[in-house]
Amino acid sequence: MSGDLSLKPSYYEALKRLTIELVGVKLGADHTFLVETRLSALARKEGFEDLPQMIDELFSRGQTRLAIHVVTSLLERATRFFEDRPGYEALGDIILPDLHPLYRGGTLRIMSYGCSSGQEIYSAAILVDTLADLFPNMDIELTGVDYPSEALDRARAGRFTHFEVQRGLPIRHLIKYFDRDGEDWVVKQSLREKITFLDHNLLADIGELGTFQVVMFRGHLGQFTTPAKARILRSLGNLVSANGYLMLGSHENLDDTNFWFKAQAAAPGCYKKRTKQGLIAEPETEPETGTEIEEFPKQPFVPMEYKGSKTV
Repeated sequence: MSGDLSLKPSYYEALKRLTIELVGVKLGADHTFLVETRLSALARKEGFEDLPQMIDELFSRGQTRLAIHVVTSLLERATRFFEDRPGYEALGDIILPDLHPLYRGGTLRIMSYGCSSGQEIYSAAILVDTLADLFPNMDIELTGVDYPSEALDRARAGRFTHFEVQRGLPIRHLIKYFDRDGEDWVVKQSLREKITFLDHNLLADIGELGTFQVVMFRGHLGQFTTPAKARILRSLGNLVSANGYLMLGSHENLDDTNFWFKAQAAAPGCYKKRTKQGLIAEPETEPETGTEIEEFPKQPFVPMEYKGSKTV
């Protein structure tokens, strides 16, 4: 890959640092590949001649809007329908039956926190719809939240390629919940209108979002720095209601850190909110630069200097 790189090496480290500073996310070892593939498409959309021209513009003039678009493009995850199926089995077999007696006659709220292009929350909506007769007299609200991005825009539109619907979506659900539109498949309006999508920096204050009985935050923990991870989990402690559930990936766990949740042995990756709040562990290290940002910066992004390069 090295012979095909279009940017000078210092820019890759600059972009890696920018992503940590704005959203607390660590790009993986393949970040040069992500830069070349994802940002080249963004450069064309933004009207630049090529990727180097866009990155020069970003670090020479410090455009906040462009910085946000660059970072969110790098963060976009490839997701699939009903990914990590044990989690959905736990939702239908354990979590909803446990919560139904408490919210019968009322409303239960489910959130996909970091919903990307929407497959997770749409999968949850399909599951809820298929099980509706088992949980009568209980309204269920579904919400997808993520950074403002093209992926979130696609989630709102509910439009997926034929390749995307083939990844994890049973054919019976495709026929029942989707309409064919040219080469794509679009979620039926009757299902799409049950979901609200919100753009939100995951490091920002989440108090305005209210509380939810089920928060799905699956497959995300490993990408955040230690301080950012601690901050997000503390926030989720407030976001999940009493007796509610935090759903991580089936292979993820909170280790020995007490963030108000108790692991559920019958449902790997699922944690129930304690009725009495425990102590919240503080991160052992000082927050890295930028992890205290409450939202995407309102002031112009200020370029940083990196050793061995000009101001980039």
